[in-house]
Parts: sequence; C-alpha cells; structure tokens
Amino acid sequence: MTQVLVIDDERPTLAMFELLLQAMGHQPVAADSGERGLELFEAGDYPIVITDIKMPGIDGMDVLSRIKAGRPATEVIVITGHGDVELALAALNLKAADFIDKPISQEALAGALSRAEQRIRRRSEHQPATVLREAEGVLVLDIAGNLSTDLDDVAGEIAARKRLAGLLITVSECASINGAGIAGLTAIISDQAARSVPVAIACKPRNFRRVFEASGLAELAAIHSSEEDGLRSLLG
Repeated sequence: MTQVLVIDDERPTLAMFELLLQAMGHQPVAADSGERGLELFEAGDYPIVITDIKMPGIDGMDVLSRIKAGRPATEVIVITGHGDVELALAALNLKAADFIDKPISQEALAGALSRAEQRIRRRSEHQPATVLREAEGVLVLDIAGNLSTDLDDVAGEIAARKRLAGLLITVSECASINGAGIAGLTAIISDQAARSVPVAIACKPRNFRRVFEASGLAELAAIHSSEEDGLRSLLG
C-alpha cells in the first residue's frame, strides 16, 4: 500500500481525496496547508505527493520546489484550476510529474496515480527514457521517461539517419514532460521538416496533448491518440 501525501487548504477536498485514495488501495495522509504538508513530508516517506497550486501561505509551487530540491525522485502531482494549462506547464517546468484539474474526477486521479507508479517502477528497473525503433518503414522515437532526458543524443541519431519515410514520436503514459523537453522535440521536428520528412506524434494522455497544443507543438506535427493512427497518417 503506497502512502500518498495530499496537500490542500480546503477540508472537503481533502476528505474527498482520502475516500478516493483509500478506495484505490492507497494510504492517504492529509495536510491542510503548505506548511503542514512540508512538515509531514520531511518527517515521512512519501513517494507520491498531490498538492493544490493555489493556497494561502506556502502555495503549491513553493511546496513543489522544496520537495524536488530535497528529494527529486518524489512524484509530485499538482492540482490546477479547470483549463489552466499555462499554470500546469509552469509546474511541469519545476519538475512536477503530472497535473489534474479541479473539479477532481476519479478517472483523472486514477490515471495520474497509475502514471506515477509506472515512472517509479521504470526508474527502479533502470529502463531507458528514450528508444529508437522502426515500424512499417517509419522511424519511431519512444519516450517513456523524462522528456528532456537523453533527447540531445537521440536527436543526433535521428539527424544522422538518411531518407526517412517518416518519424513518429510516441509519448507513453509514464512519460513526464517539461519546457526543455518540448523545446527539444520542437528542434527535432523542425530539423525533419527542413528535410521534407513527415512527422507525427502519438500521445494517449489527454493532459500531455493539451500541453503540446498550448506550447505550439501541435502546429508543427499532427497529434494522435494512438501509435496506429500516427503510423496511418504518415503512411497515407
């Protein structure tokens, strides 16, 4: 049973989280302020933290920064207002693992927790963040870790390939994204466009697609919800 620290200044929200997390088989620990959340975090062992962004006193961004500075492997999921993608991207740039919108749905929470647990497992197994492979004559870049990890090296490998029929970038549910990673993808896509190589992105998590759209990445390459759809778009 995974301990999950939940930080939110609204007690009804904390009570809802406790019920949902218990139903999902987790052990929730609640804190009603950023200050109390940091105290509990320092005294305990929490692989996953869920924190609201907007709180009086120490807000969620400050909580996120302090947690990542002390224990960078902690999976921090931030709670944002509905549709506030810019704030979500700012949190991702501070190395938040994921974000969920208010009002919280059980489906969104379960998805974010599942992705966090997958990332924890992949790190423990030392699995690579990026993999290059081929599928139906198309070069596929699989991203299953931090979007900025090893992206410079893999960009060089892609650039060295000649006569590509197409490039498909797949972003798995256990990936984590940030501004640096998006900038790296933008450079890769722009380089292939200059070579007249068609590029598509396959990304199932809706949260990540929203960030790609907000950052302008969707203007450079079509975004699909599955690898099959992405390949189909490249192969015609």
